[in-house]
Amino acid sequence: MSDRPGRGVLGTLFRCEIRMLLRDKRTILIAVVAPIVIFPAYILILNFVESRERQALEQEVYTYAVEGTRAEWAGEVVRAALALEATNPDTSRAPATFQLLSPEAPEEALRAEELHLVVQGLTAREWDSVQAAEAAPDTAGSETAPDTAAVRESGADRAGEEEPSVPALRIHYRADSDFSREARNRLTERILEVRAARRDSVYRSAGFPVAMEEVAPVAAVSVATPAKEAGAFLGVALTPLLVLLMLSGGSIVAVDAISGEKERGTLETLLTTAASRTEIVRAKLLAVIVVGLAVAFINVANLLVYLVLGLLDLPASFAVEVGPVELLVLLVLFVPVAVMVAAALLLLSGVSKTYKEYQVYFFPLFLSFLVPAMAPALPGVDLHSVIALVPLAGVAVAVREILVGEMDLLFLALAFLSTGAMALWLTRLTQQTLSNERLISGAELEAADLTGGPALFPRHVVRWFLVLWVIFFGVSLWFGEALGLRGQLAVNLLGIFFGGSLLMVRRYRLDPVTTFSLRLPHPSAWLAVLIGAPSALILGIGMAQLVNTFVFPVPEQLLKSFGESLSGPDLPLWQVVLFLTVMPGIFEELAFRGVLLHGLRQRIRNRWLLTLAVGGVFAFFHVSLFRLVPTAWLGFIFAWSVLLSGSIYPAMLWHALNNALSIVPAHLGLLPEDFSPAGWWAAPAAVGLGVAFWILRANGPSREREGPAPG
Repeated sequence: MSDRPGRGVLGTLFRCEIRMLLRDKRTILIAVVAPIVIFPAYILILNFVESRERQALEQEVYTYAVEGTRAEWAGEVVRAALALEATNPDTSRAPATFQLLSPEAPEEALRAEELHLVVQGLTAREWDSVQAAEAAPDTAGSETAPDTAAVRESGADRAGEEEPSVPALRIHYRADSDFSREARNRLTERILEVRAARRDSVYRSAGFPVAMEEVAPVAAVSVATPAKEAGAFLGVALTPLLVLLMLSGGSIVAVDAISGEKERGTLETLLTTAASRTEIVRAKLLAVIVVGLAVAFINVANLLVYLVLGLLDLPASFAVEVGPVELLVLLVLFVPVAVMVAAALLLLSGVSKTYKEYQVYFFPLFLSFLVPAMAPALPGVDLHSVIALVPLAGVAVAVREILVGEMDLLFLALAFLSTGAMALWLTRLTQQTLSNERLISGAELEAADLTGGPALFPRHVVRWFLVLWVIFFGVSLWFGEALGLRGQLAVNLLGIFFGGSLLMVRRYRLDPVTTFSLRLPHPSAWLAVLIGAPSALILGIGMAQLVNTFVFPVPEQLLKSFGESLSGPDLPLWQVVLFLTVMPGIFEELAFRGVLLHGLRQRIRNRWLLTLAVGGVFAFFHVSLFRLVPTAWLGFIFAWSVLLSGSIYPAMLWHALNNALSIVPAHLGLLPEDFSPAGWWAAPAAVGLGVAFWILRANGPSREREGPAPG
């Protein structure tokens, strides 16, 4: 030990951290007990619930009522259908029992859960009227969601009737009731059989030469085995589950390792020993990594015990065919994930001064890991693409590929290396950052802690924008549809962004001119914006196409619907310009390139990192995965325009022009919604953007007056 004192000290510190970890019941519960218990418990509970649900559905007596102009005909069809159900040859399920009731108000009885179904018999005209009413754009859904099955009689008109005898059935049910849905499914299935039998009898009576089932038979056959289907299902859920457990278990260790010891004042004692700050950080980092690796190992062992050895009867969705080799590859893939999670958690604990501050920052960190872990759920995502180079997302997709029985070693290696590179970078960043004694001890007060006001704002700006994001997301989720496009934009831009910005300025006694960069730029800045706005837009569209093609494929219908929602076909042109170009250009810039940029530039001295951070936060507020890269790109460009010109006004005009070029031509019908420039446009666009930035830089403020030095 005397020859290698550093390693001896590190080993001692690490053993101390592990002993403390083992004494923490919360860590043991989440990192060890939970993974061991959750998987078998979930299987047993799932089997129990499925068994009880199947038993309850088979034993239930389903009640129904018949009404409508053609109620007599509808009742006859239902009786024929129930006769088929009673003689059900399918031995996998017991026949359902139905009982006819005659309440005075069947629809009200259905809503009151006194009935499972209401069967309506309608004439042809009534059916057409109902179909036309439901097709109307203003038709709203009702409490009782209807489903329809049409049974139309063939042949000549019946004697004495004024219209063809082609009645139809409408089956009303409660979509929020398992029993009502099951009754609907059973009865609809049998009614369709009755309809087919009656239709076939008409053809046979007319001398049709062959049986109807022999005419153009259609069969859908899945080429995927049940094991592959189960692997696809489990492959989507496994990585997010493990990441969630790693974050939960590792978070307890990380927050107590630094933030907790800051509050208790125990790190100062440790710093007086022979241990260096680097050794202290490494020991704590290794302890958090151990938790993540324990989670990965235990869960992979779970898969071995239950999937390979077959200790329990698994539901069909878990019947995956994997062997020990595949499970070993899974474990290897999760190693860099555990390291990456551990480094991020410890870094977060180091920059947080208290438990409370750590909890505020934990949620966005949680999302930053959970979102890429959900990559296998995206439609069309395949490991044989750029996704293999995306940290964590590549591993998540690789896990799904392994569970469906596809192992491409080259792309598995790419996924492992990309995540490993990110884990290595985060580890080095954590060690370098936390080697600052003030960060890991918190022993000294900063001047901002004593003076408050403007000096304290750079430390709190991220916290404020997290709160704004929560409010923004909540308003969009709960009130977005009720507010409509104009109302939601007004609330977001005026209430949340502008109101929140003014509140921060007032709370920290900030100078509005400095905070918002309210300075007139050099006149050449306007020329730079006119050149740069279309250039940056073309490059942003190209980036979006690359991302949507190679990283996160997005269905064309989704992109088309999004474009139509922004073009505002129901809005007059002046409202499109006001709500979608002018107002965002003013109020989003005041918030993001004003308050946020002002706060972050005091903490991030490198301009490239600063503008990337501002662009990332700007994209985060747009809450759309397929818009993440192009929106971050625009936020990055707008932030650079402020730094180079020393003024927010060019960014405001640039933002408004970008939105106008994106929306107004499509709104006027000059361009299609899905218009995209040709690939060769990228070269002149890049030149144009370079010229614009050169103009802004050449005529901008001096570096001394600007603040942070160039990266």
